[in-house]
Amino acid sequence: MKKYTFSPLTLAFLLALVFGFSACKNKKQLADMSDTEAIKEQMAQEEMEEEIPVEEEPEERVVKKEPSKETRLNNYFSAIASASSTASANSSIQEALTMFSNSEAPVLIVIYKDGSKPDYDEPTTIGKYLNYLKDTKNNKARVEEVVYDTNGKIKELVLRK
Repeated sequence: MKKYTFSPLTLAFLLALVFGFSACKNKKQLADMSDTEAIKEQMAQEEMEEEIPVEEEPEERVVKKEPSKETRLNNYFSAIASASSTASANSSIQEALTMFSNSEAPVLIVIYKDGSKPDYDEPTTIGKYLNYLKDTKNNKARVEEVVYDTNGKIKELVLRK
């Protein structure tokens, strides 16, 4: 039998190789183990999701706030008074009249208010008032009160100068 003798440097090198390879195997086992654990965790999470129904978040709705009828009416009054032509004013009048139960709906204009008792200008109808706006191009009144019929159409209007 032959006896091998190793120099201390060679022995240190061989030991480093042995420990290095064994360390790589341990790291691989740890990596395999962590992969297995990750898969187990994922499976457990999927099972929990199946058992507990998750409420889906509703889609974000974009709510467009439509202007109130009073605001729309004030906008029509301004459009009629500032119309560039008679035709465009007449078109705006026809659109505004669709908000009313009929073109004979009464319009009261408050000219003075002392406490709770208002003084009104001479009563008129919505048709006459809209044509007055078209002719004078003067829109000083604002909607103060609106009375609706059962169909949601305006049946009486109170304006304030």
